[in-house]
Amino acid sequence: MRLSPMHTISKNVVELVRRYSNRADLRERLAQTQSRVRQPGVQDHEPSNAVWGRTPGLRRNRLTDGDIEHLIAEFLAGTSKRVLAERYAVSFSTVKNILRKHGVRRANLR
Repeated sequence: MRLSPMHTISKNVVELVRRYSNRADLRERLAQTQSRVRQPGVQDHEPSNAVWGRTPGLRRNRLTDGDIEHLIAEFLAGTSKRVLAERYAVSFSTVKNILRKHGVRRANLR
């Protein structure tokens, strides 16, 4: 079911009010924006298809295949995941995910 443009605008206004309602510093800007929106025929920008939140698939630093091989070798040699994360400038969870993806586990020495 496709929503009408008016329904979409109403939904967006409700979301704006929700986001701005607890921010005293933004309430006045919201009121000004609402008054501009209500003026017929006034449009000072092009409609946007912007998406809120994180851009899917966007990563700042990708590790090369060689980096991943070295990371795995260092892990197997005894370097901790936290040290590897710091050394390769990635998050701890990234190190864990790389090791899991490649099926790498240290032998339990107990």
